[in-house]
Amino acid sequence: MSLTGNLEDLPLLDILQIVSFSKKTGYLSLETSEGAGAIVFQDGQVISCFTADHPAQPLQTAQLPPSQRAALIRRQIEIALEKLIRLKEGQFSFSLADEPPKTVGSRDISQETLTTGINPQELVLDLARGMDEDRRKSSAAIEASFANGAEEPIEEDFPPEDEVSSVLPASVEEPALPHRDVRTVLLVDDEADVREVIAEHLTSADYEVIPAEDPDAAMKHARRLKMENRPFLLVTDLSMPTSGGSSFQGGFEIVKRLGKMHLRPPTILMTESPNAAAQARARQMGVPRIVFKPGLSKLDSQQFRADLAAFSTRMVEDFLPRLLRFAPSYPKSSARPAYHPPTPISEEDFSRQFAMLQKHLAELRHPSKANQVSILIMRTAREFFERAVLLLVKNEMIRGLAGFGLAPRDEKLNLMVREISIPLGEQSIYSEIAANGTTYAGAPPEGRWEQYFMVKIGRFKSNGIALFPLLAHRETIAILHGDNPETGRDLGSLTTLEVFMSQAGIAFENIFLQRKIEVLQQQRP
Repeated sequence: MSLTGNLEDLPLLDILQIVSFSKKTGYLSLETSEGAGAIVFQDGQVISCFTADHPAQPLQTAQLPPSQRAALIRRQIEIALEKLIRLKEGQFSFSLADEPPKTVGSRDISQETLTTGINPQELVLDLARGMDEDRRKSSAAIEASFANGAEEPIEEDFPPEDEVSSVLPASVEEPALPHRDVRTVLLVDDEADVREVIAEHLTSADYEVIPAEDPDAAMKHARRLKMENRPFLLVTDLSMPTSGGSSFQGGFEIVKRLGKMHLRPPTILMTESPNAAAQARARQMGVPRIVFKPGLSKLDSQQFRADLAAFSTRMVEDFLPRLLRFAPSYPKSSARPAYHPPTPISEEDFSRQFAMLQKHLAELRHPSKANQVSILIMRTAREFFERAVLLLVKNEMIRGLAGFGLAPRDEKLNLMVREISIPLGEQSIYSEIAANGTTYAGAPPEGRWEQYFMVKIGRFKSNGIALFPLLAHRETIAILHGDNPETGRDLGSLTTLEVFMSQAGIAFENIFLQRKIEVLQQQRP
């Protein structure tokens, strides 16, 4: 049996199945840019596995009881495989042997080898499920990154805590915030699964959650909280039926009825559909924030729950802390930062581009949250384009998610792109990029969906467009569109941006991989 090749052509999951079916004994060696790794087989069963970054010294397992020793080695095999299956590049080679080797290269594996192997089919199923789960979480994380409903998705709605002085008049001292220590949340949504997932995450973050399914139930709870003199935060769906059933803006009804009760809690309105008029009305009612909750993946229950979990995490880590910190005393300034088109790219700018790439790649190496990667993608796009749109690839659709730059009719591009929806199954440059994971740079194609896209965002002076896939777990999970509609200048060299997008996909994978490894390492035999 001869099995050699490149991981780009034959993924590791396929290799595991081939060796399993052939019931061979030997080891599969892997050579990558990060170093060497190996998987050892006996009669097609996996008995040992290690990666380049795994400590080379043998595990101190000889003195452990057999069951604990086997559990410890199996956990190390699972951790190593979780890392190896994500490799996209590298060479592999399978070496046959009559007996399992005691060493692989210079590594002694005698103390990290199982006496009874693991069925690769069992491993493949678990690993494939894990990759599917990570893919769903990656898509959910990208969508949640731009759930803030801001006009500019790459700017913070509120300044960091150490910049409070910049939004307050010099003569005004910081007042005491009556809601800073509030841990009670009145959560209103007419969908039980939405209430369930959000409440679960808020409760785990030490909030007391009072759920309500409609405006009338919300008012009942609010009256009780008022009688108990208990301040609270309001998190409510905007697009639910009103108490009389006359419209689907029940969130506004709740805010209005609370106002009549002289209750004005810091409020977050959730909606599935962006609407500039709704945002304007929210501001008039004193609501500082509308956020976009997931909704289009309801036909895929696993994806929908992953979306809700990512959205709820964003709620816990970002939306509520900012609401506690700044509402209601510090209204957001209506002034928007001036837009400065990027400097035209020339050969002389290459060193600047390279320095910028190094900086952003350094930021990608150790992100603690997936939304940091998503936001960094849009910030990096500003270095290259006057306008950029991020498209999410999910549930057989390509949907607009976020954007910045020039828009038709003085609209806000970040809201307009939410109306973009392109079927993945129909022919377009977008579906080709999603399927093939390739970059496109050139004249705007003239197909049906390409014209639809340009009509949505406005062609203006754009003579060329660039499209970059964001690949994670071997699939395209998003597409970045960039162009120059204000000046019509050429796109210039985009090599460094292509490198950055590749590394951004790897960063997404590493975030979820690290979480899995931490869980596995915490398990004790």
